[in-house]
Amino acid sequence: MKNGHWLNATRLRVYPRILLILYLSIGAGALLYWWFAGAGATQRIVSDLLVFWIAATFSVSGHPALAYDPAQIHHAMAHWAPQIEGGYGWFYPPTFLLMVTPMGWTSYGVAFFTFMGISLTGYVAALRKVMPDHRFLWGVATFPGIWINVLTGQNGLLTAALAGLALQVLESSPVLSGVLIGLLSIKPHLALLFPVALIALRAWKTLWVALLTGVACCGVSAWVLGPDTFAAWLHSLDIARAIMQAGGTGPMMPTAFAFMRLLKFPVVLAYGVQAVVGTWAVLLLWQVCRSGACFPLKAAALMTASLLVSPYLFEYDLAWLGFPIAWMTKCALEEQRWLFMEREILLLAWWLPLMTVVLAWLLHLQPGPWIVGLLLWIIARRALSMHHSQVHDLECVP
Repeated sequence: MKNGHWLNATRLRVYPRILLILYLSIGAGALLYWWFAGAGATQRIVSDLLVFWIAATFSVSGHPALAYDPAQIHHAMAHWAPQIEGGYGWFYPPTFLLMVTPMGWTSYGVAFFTFMGISLTGYVAALRKVMPDHRFLWGVATFPGIWINVLTGQNGLLTAALAGLALQVLESSPVLSGVLIGLLSIKPHLALLFPVALIALRAWKTLWVALLTGVACCGVSAWVLGPDTFAAWLHSLDIARAIMQAGGTGPMMPTAFAFMRLLKFPVVLAYGVQAVVGTWAVLLLWQVCRSGACFPLKAAALMTASLLVSPYLFEYDLAWLGFPIAWMTKCALEEQRWLFMEREILLLAWWLPLMTVVLAWLLHLQPGPWIVGLLLWIIARRALSMHHSQVHDLECVP
């Protein structure tokens, strides 16, 4: 292993501690300002999970399709928190609506802490299975992907935990892996590449279980919530697509499509660039999965490539990067070698959930897809170099 690199063990111990203190200080300062400015007495703290909770209340009241009416969502949110001016909507499939429906029987506070507590616990537990060494806990504790999800009340930790755990048990428990992958039907655009990878890996049992689980989730959702809920969801996708194409959410969307729209390129050209990036990710993923590389690198390639295919992706979904970063770090430490620029790119990927929003707002440039693309490239480079090394070793055997 190369010695003397600037990103050494000492800095990896010290910097996360400084960041954690900074996070807590900023959070405490914001709360104090919010309260002493008078807002604490008249305004409630709002997060994206408030939309989940309102959608759940529609569901338990017997009108789940209302969750897909932006006017109904806005009216309910404005009634609960008058300071809200708009910009919220519910575009998740009925499979996720069914999952959050129990929130409708609780208060917003209980719903928030229960959902985020379960998501955070699952995410950290799944990540700890990859990197059990306690020295890496500080890096996990300060990973911006976790903080963004917790502070915004989003579901990136939940979907990442499902995907990460599914890949960890794929070889030992293919049926459980398939069930976990099927549960990603709550956000199907994040699961697009799982069938591709499973076919390349010839994991047929997992593939069929995943497909059956996804179909079952849809069937149960239609039975409980009613088929009209699916019709309402499909109609809401047109609204989400219009918002995305207008570019208003571009600073929060780490995709090639958003990159092009922030630069005012036409929608058709933005879709074209997104298609090129997605195709490249699919081809590279297939090559890695068909190689003789170790499975953690294949899993890392899948979770990374999954962030490059859909034009519809938000900064909180970048919590998925925690697993590829952990798998890559573990492989490098086990092989006792770092390849050129690996540590720098891993650090960029670690920062990306926060950096993508900040840079997009300040510079009107979206760095997200390119840093994720760099991460996929170094994963593929290591995987394919390992494969070629194994082939060379076999050819040298008399």
